[in-house]
Amino acid sequence: MTFSAAEADRQIGNLLHVGRVTEVDNASGRVRVQIGDLTTPPLQVSQIRSGAIRLHWMPSIGEQVSIAAPSGDMARAFILGSLPVDGNMVAPDEASPTMDLGGGTLRLIGNLYIDGSVEVTGDVVASGISLVTHTHGGVVTGGANTKEPNP
Repeated sequence: MTFSAAEADRQIGNLLHVGRVTEVDNASGRVRVQIGDLTTPPLQVSQIRSGAIRLHWMPSIGEQVSIAAPSGDMARAFILGSLPVDGNMVAPDEASPTMDLGGGTLRLIGNLYIDGSVEVTGDVVASGISLVTHTHGGVVTGGANTKEPNP
């Protein structure tokens, strides 16, 4: 086999990899991945959206991911997405899908409209007013209506 044919074969063979995440740097949007005996340099994680509307996804340590390496070059590689370890493509309870933030925070910037009911197990606070602990002053027992709560 000629050198150029061997190089082309190497590049093709190294285009795609599967490995497990070993380090996550949320600030830079990069992770390190273990592929066999190789630990990659910090690799950029492709995002669902990264234009005016951004959806940020970072894998977890131990998560299995697919890696693309243009021309087989790991210095230019990036994470394509994750692969289910158990082979299941559907969430365990498809009737009520769950987003587990692992104790983190989900922040939505802009307006949120919900068609349906909302159930909350904790408090709801709007403009500093707690739905659980706020009180209404100046209320007279009887058929009168209350005023809006004061902050």
